[in-house]
Amino acid sequence: MIRRVVLIDDDAAVLESLEAVFVSADYEVQAFGLATDFLAELDRLSPACIVTDLRMPEMDGLTLVNRLKGDIGLSWPIVVISGHANVSEAVEAMRAGAVDFLTKPFAPQRLLAIVQASLTDLLDSANTADSHVDQCYDSLSVRERQIAELLTSGESSKSAALALGISPRTVDVFRGKIMRKMEVTNIAALSTAVAAVSPDLRGVRKTT
Repeated sequence: MIRRVVLIDDDAAVLESLEAVFVSADYEVQAFGLATDFLAELDRLSPACIVTDLRMPEMDGLTLVNRLKGDIGLSWPIVVISGHANVSEAVEAMRAGAVDFLTKPFAPQRLLAIVQASLTDLLDSANTADSHVDQCYDSLSVRERQIAELLTSGESSKSAALALGISPRTVDVFRGKIMRKMEVTNIAALSTAVAAVSPDLRGVRKTT
């Protein structure tokens, strides 16, 4: 199971307290005093549950949830916490995509339970998505897999055609079939999908 959590709170005492709770529960913790600091590091972080305060300087928690769920499309679960929230703010946070909303003070075990359940759901969703990609890749013929591997490694239709001893036009026809079967619309998305295919399965499929 994923046991990673990102903590965001401008109150240093609260941040330190939350970090101690999760470290004692064997979580890998990344702590940030500002949402903007977290966003600056987002691309370098591994999937985790985000626990963010609602009211912070520079960017508040609700704006962060909207940015992550609306603009970026991040699938990680987000729990919003606040010592000054009202019902409308809680509802707005949940509508924006937060999985839960806790009002301070709260029992640490309650937050731990919410985070654990959220990470279990995240892992289940990831496994389901990976399984679907595997099924799509499995539907490709041997030739389609060969062409997909060449195209996603940076080869052009012409160079892929030379490598396989077929015409560039034939490669383009296969490209269209591959895109439809893999449910993608461009090479970048195809590359991501192919990279997500189980290495063991890809190894077996290449020999068929």
